[in-house]
Amino acid sequence: MNLNVLNTLSNLALGKPATQSSVSRWSTAPTPEGDASVATNGDTSSAQFFHTDFETAPWWQVDLEDDFVISRLRLFNRRDIADRLRKFSILVSRTAAPDSWLTVFTKTDDAVFGAFNDCPYVVEFDTPPLARYVRVRKDDDGCLHFRECEILGYAPDDEQRAALISRTEQELLRLKQEREERLRLFADGRSGVIVEIDSLSVFVDTQRYSPAMINTLRSGRYEGGERHIVKNLLRAGDRVLEIGTAIGAVSMTAARIVGPGAVMTFDANPDMVQDARRNFAANNKAEISANLGVMRNRALWVDGETDIDFFVAQDFWASRLFAAPSSPDIVRVVKVPLVRFEDKIADHRANVLICDIEGGEADLLEKADLESIRMILMEVHYTAGRARIDAMMRSLIGQGFNVNFDFTGHHVVVLERAQA
Repeated sequence: MNLNVLNTLSNLALGKPATQSSVSRWSTAPTPEGDASVATNGDTSSAQFFHTDFETAPWWQVDLEDDFVISRLRLFNRRDIADRLRKFSILVSRTAAPDSWLTVFTKTDDAVFGAFNDCPYVVEFDTPPLARYVRVRKDDDGCLHFRECEILGYAPDDEQRAALISRTEQELLRLKQEREERLRLFADGRSGVIVEIDSLSVFVDTQRYSPAMINTLRSGRYEGGERHIVKNLLRAGDRVLEIGTAIGAVSMTAARIVGPGAVMTFDANPDMVQDARRNFAANNKAEISANLGVMRNRALWVDGETDIDFFVAQDFWASRLFAAPSSPDIVRVVKVPLVRFEDKIADHRANVLICDIEGGEADLLEKADLESIRMILMEVHYTAGRARIDAMMRSLIGQGFNVNFDFTGHHVVVLERAQA
């Protein structure tokens, strides 16, 4: 870039309309647009900031109201709790359409900036993009907040604009072709789309999955609470036994921490076992052991009983052991092999249990031998009856587990052994 251009760079974001992925009780305004505008008001010295809700990959974006060449971005962090914004990406678009975004920078290190001074984080673009919309996306779970975003750039002449539009369209075409090839490998003749959940690629079958399931998966919120807990409480060296695999999002989150070979997972729906294996392979986590089966503990084991009926629902998360075949949401009944719970704990040397089995947790856990388990993460369901869930909880507490109230809520329960 020549000196004349450098001398004419201006803050393109100043006073421009902005928005964000959500608002929260800490927001300065009740609407995303009102709250987000805090970061384009030009004040880099005040303590005021916008604030999204807690979510997966929250974002903030500004509309520059025309195409500009973006040369530099300066991000002024919130002074307190500055460590919340460590890993983030900068995305740009000319239209803000879903498939029009290009990632032009990603901060992957854990360095904290702006905690003790007002120095911004500065991104210099070696290959300046052409964009109207600029988005800052936090690349993990949490709340996004910062004080100000300055975007320095200039309006291109007609020749440069045409060249940059051509370069952008070529890059978008390349990404589209990559997505189509990945979808072809994923789908294997099925109709669907690939969605990103916490940067994990998941195949969504648009024919077999219900609209409610499709919308939840596309939103990125699917099992967000469980994934957040896994990321915060799982330790390197843990060995995880999961019951209720579904599409495998929680399994893959755990595998990122402990390694795919340390995760064993079971589901009673044969279709979901296949879908999970597909997702594991596509995300380089094929070593996760994905199995078909219904767990039964030793106290309830019946010699000679080898399988059990399982009721498959239209929404895979509602499939369950206990239902009438005539229930309106049940699409078929399948025979599933029974697996002895304590045997798999021993075989896998599991010390962490993750469980989401639509009420089956009461029978499974109340009288199970869990001596080797240090932590249980489960979703509880009163479909089993309030008394049965209460009895299960009393049994687990009697075995030495304590409720972790920092992460328990909304029917997701975390139990941990008392620390020595």
